[in-house]
Amino acid sequence: MAKQSANQVTGFSVGRLNGFTDGVLAIVITLLVLGIDIPEGHKFSEQGLITFLLKISRDVLAYAASFLLIAAYWVQHNVVFQFLRYCNRSLMWFNILFIFPLTLAPVLTKLKVIYRDDVLVVPLFGSAFIVSSLILTGIWRYAVSHPELLGDTGIDPSVVRSMQQRIMIGCLVCLIAVCISFLSIDLGTVIFCTLPLFYLSHRKVDINLATK
Repeated sequence: MAKQSANQVTGFSVGRLNGFTDGVLAIVITLLVLGIDIPEGHKFSEQGLITFLLKISRDVLAYAASFLLIAAYWVQHNVVFQFLRYCNRSLMWFNILFIFPLTLAPVLTKLKVIYRDDVLVVPLFGSAFIVSSLILTGIWRYAVSHPELLGDTGIDPSVVRSMQQRIMIGCLVCLIAVCISFLSIDLGTVIFCTLPLFYLSHRKVDINLATK
């Protein structure tokens, strides 16, 4: 397909799509903290702050994992859409599908806190983020296969591959965390927290973005 110039494109601006995504994820990430409960029966005047912090440590760890995962997905989503100049209806619906599993994070985090020793809750928790990774990969593949969404600029094939690999890292890290959780739930949760570090890889994407 020949590359179309900007004045030939009849697509929509990505501004409103990004604004909607930012707003939804901002609400989701704020609601997460409501999952941290004050332990029933804790006597603050007698048991002290340290005992209280130890009681809620696993709750805080689950909150941190969800917070960091959503933040990482928001950053990666932002990077993907920095390459786009336009969107169409199909891309809008793909984006809504990407958001949906992430909106479940507060509920899944609460379940993870309530059933903290039930290993079966971890695959349920991780599945939401795995699905979002797969959908974001689909969004990227769809976008690069429609040059009219990129405006007057193309994308180097090596950047296309690098971006896809970096997105799929999210899926891989979540799968590893789920598998590790069958040995240690807390260790698996810690691995979920490491996803932002892995998103620092494949810097070719960021270098190319800086030159756009």
